[in-house]
Amino acid sequence: MKRALHAGLGLVVLGCWAATPPVSGETAPSLRASLETGRRLYEQHCAPCHGANGDGNGPAAVWLYPKPRNFSAGLFKIRSTPPGVLPSDDDLFRSITRGLPGSSMPGFAYLPESDRWALVAYVKELTAYTNAAGQRINRFEEQRAAGIASDPLRVPPEPPVTVQSLALGKQVYERMQCALCHGQTGAGDGPQVPLLKDSFGFPARPRDFNTGLFRGGHTGRDLYLRILTGLSGTPMVPYGDDVMTPQERWALVHYIQSLRRTDVAVNDLLQPENNLIPVRWVRRVPVDPLDPAWEEWETVRVPLHPLWPEPEQVYAVVVRAVSDGRRLAVWLQWKDPLPQREAVRVQDFQDAAAIQFALGETPAFLGMGDAQHPVNIWQWKAGWQAELDQTTEAGPAQAYPAMHVDTYFDRMRPPLTAAEAGNFLAQPLRSPVEDANARGFGSFRSQPPAGQNVTGKGVWVDGSWNVVFVRTLRSRDRDDVQFVRGRSVPVAFAVWNGEQGDRNGRKMISYWYQLRLDAARPALAARR
Repeated sequence: MKRALHAGLGLVVLGCWAATPPVSGETAPSLRASLETGRRLYEQHCAPCHGANGDGNGPAAVWLYPKPRNFSAGLFKIRSTPPGVLPSDDDLFRSITRGLPGSSMPGFAYLPESDRWALVAYVKELTAYTNAAGQRINRFEEQRAAGIASDPLRVPPEPPVTVQSLALGKQVYERMQCALCHGQTGAGDGPQVPLLKDSFGFPARPRDFNTGLFRGGHTGRDLYLRILTGLSGTPMVPYGDDVMTPQERWALVHYIQSLRRTDVAVNDLLQPENNLIPVRWVRRVPVDPLDPAWEEWETVRVPLHPLWPEPEQVYAVVVRAVSDGRRLAVWLQWKDPLPQREAVRVQDFQDAAAIQFALGETPAFLGMGDAQHPVNIWQWKAGWQAELDQTTEAGPAQAYPAMHVDTYFDRMRPPLTAAEAGNFLAQPLRSPVEDANARGFGSFRSQPPAGQNVTGKGVWVDGSWNVVFVRTLRSRDRDDVQFVRGRSVPVAFAVWNGEQGDRNGRKMISYWYQLRLDAARPALAARR
């Protein structure tokens, strides 16, 4: 895959780079150096989804919906600029930094600011097209040459929310017939939904206001701009001052925000500060996820994002991490009202969770790494837990009572079972956690039975899964992540909801975060 990406990038012709003005905030030595840095970063982190030449058709695109942005078309949804005008550099920088919540587009806040500005410069180059004369034209340079500035629109100060403003917002919602697409309750289920297509012919699902997952941001200013500028390439048209006053637009924003369900409301206070998940020093590492000791330690709320539209999305996973100086334990909790512990029939899928670590201090490509940046993955499965706990009697014989099995024997060669051949999935279960590695799509590989050194346990109680992963800080296996005091390890999380058919690439994922064990070990209370 990596060789293919190299070959594809070799076809990209960078046009008009010398005439492109430096991006705001850019202090790199030269634009050429910035573009080269941007190309390298794009190849590692962006090309697998957006494609080597920015056409939105990377190798991961088949597993993603909505599809990755086609930069070569010059259509950008998230802008602060007038309709028909390309986004500002600051718009692109914000989208790269914070991602698009509720979609597969991750945030890259973990990259240095200079790297993110380099990506802005390179993405702008990918908008180039070939004109009738065979010339490569950069759309941003073409717009600048035409005297069109990518200046942001003015957003008036946000007024307070009142009963009167909410009533006005509801009136505007009805007058502009927003319910045709977004539905009467804002659930994105209006009667026009089956007919909605984007500019490429793909189905375009309206935003579900009930969840509050607005990809361009959830603040009042963010929503005001989405209404004012529209979303290029989608059925969402701009609503300018010719059809709506600023007062009405703010009232509509407040009404839309009032439709959000409280159980999925954004809670910035619980999200990791500076993308950091601290590891708490303890005297004893609890291995039971229901151990009362877990309640004594601080938590961080890590938002999750679907790779495919999910009817019952898991919006976040709560994380705690502790160490006694020898072992590390990571505790996860997420809501799941209907646990799925069995996956014997082909139509059934089990709940699962995984932790992904980059094997190095630099985050790899979020989608299971790449050839130069491998990852170590710990995956827990509810079916394995049920088998280990002997809480289920389900098996092929019970699921298919009339099945027939033929056994063929070769007198010269004794039959070799999958377990004898070293297949990890056929081994007698010692842990419900699988220790594996990946170097990109299709490369997931279980470590041999001797290398399975991660233990864990999962318990479902009161509508939530509680799962603990445990391993020693250091491992002799070169394919294992190593936890060193004072050093951060890039970490990401994934959750599968078996009830709605999640499996393989259909799941909910987090962005990259940093797991850090402080170098200095503080004095601990004797009871711990």
